[in-house]
Amino acid sequence: MQNLKSHLGQHFRELRKEKEETLHQVSKGTDIDSPMLSKVERGERMPTLEQLKRLCKYFKVAEADLKVMHTAEKIIKEYGVNETTYEAVRIVEEQITPLLKKIKTK
Repeated sequence: MQNLKSHLGQHFRELRKEKEETLHQVSKGTDIDSPMLSKVERGERMPTLEQLKRLCKYFKVAEADLKVMHTAEKIIKEYGVNETTYEAVRIVEEQITPLLKKIKTK
């Protein structure tokens, strides 16, 4: 992820440590293998949306907030940290904002 730490992975590591659990215990509770969980925590892999759902359910955290983090990290991983990506995200925000306002007023 271009030398950026995975905030999502760090978050899951912190949740696991708060529960004082091992990767193996989380693996059993989520049906995600330990090596994959380790890679997610280290920021080497992104969890799939299904894995993200399982992790959120296991740790009893809101899925919506972590989906935002997941999407942001996917964008950075795919397009990098540069001016073009920044401008593209800004344009997407400009295009989505009015649509979200319409949805909320219905």
